[in-house]
Amino acid sequence: MKKPNHIHAWLLGLGLCLGLQSVWAQGQTYAVVVGIADYKALTYQTGDLRYADQDARRVAAFLASRGGGQVAPARLRLLTNQQATGAGIRSAMKLFTQAKPTDRIVLYFSGHGLTDSFVPYDVRPDDPASLLTYADIKAAFRASAAGVKLCIADACLSGNLTRPVQPTAQSAKATRMTASGTNVAMLLASRSTQMAVEDKQLLAGTFTYFLLKGLQGEANSDRDNVLTIKELHDYVVPRVRKLSKGKQSPVFYGRFSDTLPLAYF
Repeated sequence: MKKPNHIHAWLLGLGLCLGLQSVWAQGQTYAVVVGIADYKALTYQTGDLRYADQDARRVAAFLASRGGGQVAPARLRLLTNQQATGAGIRSAMKLFTQAKPTDRIVLYFSGHGLTDSFVPYDVRPDDPASLLTYADIKAAFRASAAGVKLCIADACLSGNLTRPVQPTAQSAKATRMTASGTNVAMLLASRSTQMAVEDKQLLAGTFTYFLLKGLQGEANSDRDNVLTIKELHDYVVPRVRKLSKGKQSPVFYGRFSDTLPLAYF
């Protein structure tokens, strides 16, 4: 998310997946939805955000709706502000291990982002281990047997999530987010060098605003009963680029069919 330059520099010196899909014909959705506007170590003057927590609530509401798959409360974790600690998010992602091959998992994060991490509520500037790293997320995804895995991030520099983790003995298994035969998609607010901005007129993160509008039906260009990932891409990307005057370009990346369904009507 956009923040004052000095705060962005401070965060960089330390070192931020909707509905997504809505429903397949069968299977369940397991979702972890995170939004942090009010950080423990920050104020609005020093880097807090305006709408990230509200965006997360809207995403959770969509997932609980008919169009979002009517995800049951037992399969949905919503963490906002002080709930969204590093430990809290990692614990919530254990939900994904309950998914079966016919199921879907969804991670949505809205908040501050770095080149290799998302920033949880309780980040400490002197402790890089307090960050939620991309390796953490990829390991959680890989540990799930779900047949569809979606990571949506409305965070600065989130395009870096497409890069493989540097291979080491401990991280080699976490470099990929999916096993063979699994659909995985990353819907990211910006390229690897770009900010992800909030908009005062939209009262939302620009990316999340258009993402939800698209999922709720506006992206359904052929007016059938299914919204595909390609339709969502073709709706979201040009609108975010236009509103940001080319300064923010969302990234849809992964291994999936263009016809992967994300919502039903």
